[in-house]
Amino acid sequence: MNAETWLGKGENACAVVEMLMKKLPLVLFLICMTSCVSTTPPAKEKASLQPPPAIAKEPLSIAVQTVEKLATEERKTTAPEYGELLSDVSVSASSFNPKAGQKMSISYTLSNKAEVKANIYDPDLALVRTLASDGSQAPGRHSFVWDGKDQNGVVVPDEAYFFTIWAYGPEGTKQAYDPTLFSGGEGRDITQADIDPISKAITYRLPVLSRVLVRLGVQDGPLLNTLVDWKPRVAGEITEHWDGRDKDDIIDLLNHRRFKMLITYFTLPDNSIITYGNTESGYRAYKKSIKAPRPVKERPARPGVVVSPHYQLPRTVDYSPNLEMTFPDVERNESGDTPVLKDRALTKVDIDEEDKSFFVNQQYEITFFLDTEFYTEQEVGYAPFNWVWDLSDVAEGEHILTVNMSGFKDQIGVLSKKIKIVK
Repeated sequence: MNAETWLGKGENACAVVEMLMKKLPLVLFLICMTSCVSTTPPAKEKASLQPPPAIAKEPLSIAVQTVEKLATEERKTTAPEYGELLSDVSVSASSFNPKAGQKMSISYTLSNKAEVKANIYDPDLALVRTLASDGSQAPGRHSFVWDGKDQNGVVVPDEAYFFTIWAYGPEGTKQAYDPTLFSGGEGRDITQADIDPISKAITYRLPVLSRVLVRLGVQDGPLLNTLVDWKPRVAGEITEHWDGRDKDDIIDLLNHRRFKMLITYFTLPDNSIITYGNTESGYRAYKKSIKAPRPVKERPARPGVVVSPHYQLPRTVDYSPNLEMTFPDVERNESGDTPVLKDRALTKVDIDEEDKSFFVNQQYEITFFLDTEFYTEQEVGYAPFNWVWDLSDVAEGEHILTVNMSGFKDQIGVLSKKIKIVK
């Protein structure tokens, strides 16, 4: 797997951010091969987006994922029945902190008296909570209040949730508000971002509520840090905190001469709600803890709309697994941290124990990089993966060995380690 693999995974595969390393300020030179999202840059001094000839670089050539290659659903759907009996659906906030006692309201308007219920779903379309009216409600504006708890009274983990509303009027009439019928899943790329030269924080703008992926690595080399792994974000200016380094805190990635960044996203259903503040339970652990099966809503098709493949995948499996890399039966240096290798070294790469249950028996493309340069690859492999490394062509001294383990649904595990070669 080379850089074109991980850089070419954007939803339109059109926006790759190239960092031109100048003193101050840093500027992102953005390569966009299709339409770009219009954003308003933060009010601070910027250098020109057209670099001086002395430091100009050739545009990065990446594999473009065309519309024909993106997944679309083929299941039959129906048009949303919304706007007569039930209309003007809105939320009081796009995000809130249930752990701090915060609540949010779901508001709607009825044109006739009706009994109403709202079903709240998690990102994998499992029912979390049902809020129901106490009998018929009169025509006018009404609201449900959600405290961020599920049907068992447990505060939900930090994630993005959506809801449907059903209104049951006189003489058997009914109407539904279902945002998944007309919104969500549209893949797009961020084409403009800024990195603060002091804090290293990355800033960009999202036009709508979305789920975001931020990958950092080296052009024609490895992916070194999945900074944001398909996490929900509100609309507006977003700041992602970063220390400028790779995931394993070995490489000064920001100052690498071939540093590259990819920011891509897909939209969430309209009126989605992001919860935050729950440090006690993550989403995968929460899903594992649920004993009784919960009703699952079918994901409707959206004919004619290009849907991100990641929108179709469960949040419990669509993430980058943690890796382990060991060198059995080798010596270590005096500090005990850096493996000392010579002649032929058995190298073992495996998935972290916590992630194995989700990724067991999957095939991977396994690629090794030495000092951020491509070294070797196994196009089809399984974890654990054992490799006998012939070190005869590796120079003596300290090196950095990086492995990228890439699943065929675009989940990429990353790990780098310092090693020492002796002859």
